[in-house]
Amino acid sequence: MIGSADGEAKDEVMFKSILVPTMGFSSDPVALETAVLLARAFKGHLECVHVRPDSQQILIQAAGYDMGMGMGTQMVMGDLIDVLQREDAKRTERAQKTFEAFCKREALPLATAPTGEPAATAAWREASGRESDILVAEARVHDLTVFGNVTALGSLARTVAGTILINGGRPLLLAGPRAPKQIGKSVVVAWKPSPEAARAVSAAMPILTNAAKVTIATIAENEEETANSTEALVTSLRWHGINADISYMAHPAGPVQDTLLQCAKEANADLLVMGAYGHSRLSEFVFGGVTRHVLGGAPMPVLLVH
Repeated sequence: MIGSADGEAKDEVMFKSILVPTMGFSSDPVALETAVLLARAFKGHLECVHVRPDSQQILIQAAGYDMGMGMGTQMVMGDLIDVLQREDAKRTERAQKTFEAFCKREALPLATAPTGEPAATAAWREASGRESDILVAEARVHDLTVFGNVTALGSLARTVAGTILINGGRPLLLAGPRAPKQIGKSVVVAWKPSPEAARAVSAAMPILTNAAKVTIATIAENEEETANSTEALVTSLRWHGINADISYMAHPAGPVQDTLLQCAKEANADLLVMGAYGHSRLSEFVFGGVTRHVLGGAPMPVLLVH
């Protein structure tokens, strides 16, 4: 559950509309179990979307395999298309069965429109086309996207997650390696005076306002600027009723990400909030160094904003 004095999320700020891309991979159950904690806390809705490649995307995939393997015959191309279509059907069936079993186990009502009831709901929907394009468009109209753990996904799925993050314009929550029992009771915010970090704090406010413990973790790149900025952030958060602690971390001799994750561990954090630093090259998202390595080793969900 979201950490709060009364166990309920406050009404001022909420995640009401939550997108969950269902990929048909082993990461789906943890993504759903992470997302439902937020949906229940904010009495929100899980829009679970599975994207199937259309005929054009199937042809593009088949052509890529064909060229890569040096085959180049119509018969082989036809066989490749059949294989890809069968694999897609299996992935879709797997994703839908995972969704249905999850909703049954969690007694989660299905709804395609607001019910007016103060309870979490869910919906399954299929779309057809280029996965990254469709999910970016979906992300832009939802409060939050919850994506499966990136270390458990293949490179293509990681690229999709990165594309959503850099182009979706909304926060992205990456699930941890295991389903959490709670999220947002103890939160660590990785802070530096940058636009990405500021946007991450703003996006996390629905959770921070209900957290029992908030720790602002900062590594001084410019000591005076960082200290002034961090103190100012803590003062600003107090106006929201958030009494945050500060963890000033010495600039490490080793990897920064190890120091940040150690801070999260010492705070018993169940959520890490941070700005995402990276860029897009040829439709492939490249995480900045610290972001990339934190995602590779974070034992808890990570809320990211670019």
